[in-house]
Amino acid sequence: MGIKLIAIDIDGTLITPEKRITPRVRDILRYVESKGIMVSLVTGRLYPTCKRYAIELGLSGPCVIYQGAMIIDHRTDNVLYELRIPKDKALEIVRYSRKHKLALNVYMDQFTFYTEKPNQYSILDAQLNEVELQVVKDLEEIVVDDPLKLMFVDDPKTISKLEETFSNLDEGLIALTSLPQFLEIVNKNATKADALKWIADRFNIKREEVMAIGDSHNDIPMIKWAGIGVAMGNADEKVKNSADFVTLSNTKDGVAYAIELLVTQNLDLDKIYV
Repeated sequence: MGIKLIAIDIDGTLITPEKRITPRVRDILRYVESKGIMVSLVTGRLYPTCKRYAIELGLSGPCVIYQGAMIIDHRTDNVLYELRIPKDKALEIVRYSRKHKLALNVYMDQFTFYTEKPNQYSILDAQLNEVELQVVKDLEEIVVDDPLKLMFVDDPKTISKLEETFSNLDEGLIALTSLPQFLEIVNKNATKADALKWIADRFNIKREEVMAIGDSHNDIPMIKWAGIGVAMGNADEKVKNSADFVTLSNTKDGVAYAIELLVTQNLDLDKIYV
């Protein structure tokens, strides 16, 4: 059975450490789209950068942001689906961050985020997403409704310890690392796997017809759920062990290599690469 939907993480997967999409990756994604295979970007990022990459690549699949908390048609900017964190649970985490003097970002919509304690990692988040950092005196005044995502931002050692602390959340939430400096908290049913299933159902695509490619712990749910789960060569062992196939790294066109090998055997690939 052929692949009809390819889901691709952005950081560490689609783009290089220099934040570039290589020509080989760009060409293969445009090619499979021209053959009727839908491609969706699935990320923890905010919407503007996801939209920019999707438009640059000419993708037909919707953008999945905040791990899976929101799905947006980037061609119309229509929000197709969203699943938020209950306000009371969000406020508990805000208070926890204060008690333990931790930097926390709060995301109320798809366009920006707020923090009380800006640090080098929250600045990095703003730079990655190409948005202005919104510094406020009191996050509790910002959390007037249910937020889409919360994210601790700190050095990798601190984040690793926090991941252990929050690994058994039983309050309807889930915590996953995206980059080593970021621990993202969303609704328990707002994982990348949940979003991918929603897209597949909407477009009448079977699970066996879905490929997912990623490199971080937050990609594991969709890698396990997809008919073909692919880990990048630059992923750690936990991610690789969850995958059906390990491709090359993001510096060696790993996304293109996986698609060429696993998807396009019956397509006229030699018309692009001789």
